[in-house]
Amino acid sequence: MTITRTMSIATLAVLISGTVYLSMRQNPSEMAMADEPASRAARPVITNTSPSSSDRARETTNKPTYVGREQCAECHRDNFEQHAAHGHASTFIEVSETDLPDIFDKQTFDGGDAHGVYTYSKDDDGNLSVSLPNAEQPSKIPLQYALGSGHNARTILTLARGADGVTEGIEHRVSCYPDKRLGMTVGHSEKKPARDLEKFGDVTRGELTQRCVYCHTTTGILTEGRIDRLVANVNCEKCHGPGSEHVRQARNSKNPPPYSVGAENWDVESEIQLCGDCHRLPRSVTKQELRDYPDTMTRFQPVGMLRSKCYLASNREMKCSTCHDPHQSVHGLSQQDHIQNCIQCHDTDDSSHTICPVSAKTNCIECHMPKVSQEQGIEFHDHWIRVHEE
Repeated sequence: MTITRTMSIATLAVLISGTVYLSMRQNPSEMAMADEPASRAARPVITNTSPSSSDRARETTNKPTYVGREQCAECHRDNFEQHAAHGHASTFIEVSETDLPDIFDKQTFDGGDAHGVYTYSKDDDGNLSVSLPNAEQPSKIPLQYALGSGHNARTILTLARGADGVTEGIEHRVSCYPDKRLGMTVGHSEKKPARDLEKFGDVTRGELTQRCVYCHTTTGILTEGRIDRLVANVNCEKCHGPGSEHVRQARNSKNPPPYSVGAENWDVESEIQLCGDCHRLPRSVTKQELRDYPDTMTRFQPVGMLRSKCYLASNREMKCSTCHDPHQSVHGLSQQDHIQNCIQCHDTDDSSHTICPVSAKTNCIECHMPKVSQEQGIEFHDHWIRVHEE
């Protein structure tokens, strides 16, 4: 097993799907559609099952490629600048390019009896590593990548090449929280190491590790302990798809066709599948979690939204962007801005709308989407919009 820092640059896009489970208090006829197998927007229609070599060559030649967010900024400056302040713009970065080496340097952290005491050190080139005296294979590893915008936490990922060549990801047991505080990574408190590498953190391999990288980057393919074709962070083309053809059309026409999110038949279902692919859909959790809905479920906003009356009563037209501008950080909006998103569907001036009998124009979020505390002081708003029992 070797630890590596090798990287390079460019492309990946995958969508996955499954089944939905809603509250048992709801009528079976109200089952949500948004977790059915892959949306039609994600699946091209195959019209020729035996393409000629010239057809295949033409398809490869005409296939859109990634152009980078700077080219998007040429025409979409406002979205570009808003996105720069969004958490999506800072979800994946090399640790050496952050302030984390200075924060961790010379610090120690007690990971518990089964793990040991971590000692952090920064070298002359600004690279950060962690040592464990009670581990032998290995006893020291680099801290390679920081995942997360830092609003809640920055969690460290290190890649290793297993003896069989498969990439292993080590999610470190220690994360950095907003006040530059070192603390236990969420979900690690009960984990027990089975080998020395696991003393540093939670070890995954194969598809699990690839999904971790997939959701925090625009593109990136794990290959023998490194990331190939890496475009860090969740940028424009993560959601809109490779933009080369759109850029070509925009430069050749005053009125280029709408790009949407890369498909002409884009719809509500497509959007929920896209957002839920990383923010989680009911298929991503167990049936017991869906039934019991523990506090940890509020991390997965689409799961809550899909069981909300707001979604079900909207003829399933409600979607993530009904309330959230995907280019703009929710933290940059005022409380009244968020409340206005509720009022657009619960307007006292519209007799067809359902109006809250308690407070029609204030306290919508506090009452119907309260903050729920997680580990390490993290809080998430509950997106299962409902009247909460006292």
